[in-house]
Amino acid sequence: MLEISRNDVYCAVAPEFWVVSELPFMESNDKSQRLIEAASAVLHAAPNRSLNVVVLNKVLFYLDLAALRDRGDTITHNAYVAIQNGPVVARYQQRLIKSLEERGIARQISQWNGSKPIVLEACPKHFEFLDSDAMITVADVTNFFVDATSKIASDFSHMNSGWKLAWDRYLREGKPAAVNMRIAMQQIVESDPWMRVPLSSDEEILAAADDAIGDDW
Repeated sequence: MLEISRNDVYCAVAPEFWVVSELPFMESNDKSQRLIEAASAVLHAAPNRSLNVVVLNKVLFYLDLAALRDRGDTITHNAYVAIQNGPVVARYQQRLIKSLEERGIARQISQWNGSKPIVLEACPKHFEFLDSDAMITVADVTNFFVDATSKIASDFSHMNSGWKLAWDRYLREGKPAAVNMRIAMQQIVESDPWMRVPLSSDEEILAAADDAIGDDW
């Protein structure tokens, strides 16, 4: 497990900026800012400051689940929808990738092997919605997925009951279905999978399944 002290700061952000809003209702721009901050912190925690979009979506999903479990609320306040490769931020092309690029924070590049990673270029000037505890969770969840391919990350998320229910609904109705985060949270309610060996092979996914991670509840 990646260890990080509470004094470590991503992107040279001063702790006084780590303030979680107490507003009961968030405007869309606040939801966008929450998502951008979370994605920026995740990318900064990743090797080479980059992740492919499938893995980035999975890290954000499980980061929000951990926050919901530990704090009673997600970090990003964004909805996730079920697609074939697992849960993704709703309208992630616009809300995540395009917003990161328009703000000059990250951009998606094309590589010779056909991959299109999202690469961090500059962090936000301050983090309003991530405190020191959230940053530690960012590091842990990112480290868990960092060596995972898109398929491995997707296969792991396919064990999530919230995704299963939303995906089944999509197959029945033919319309995008949102993932119920409280149902999805049950996958990590008793323990953190990222406290174990990071995902890097099919064997590890099978071992995690044998340990009852992702059982239906």
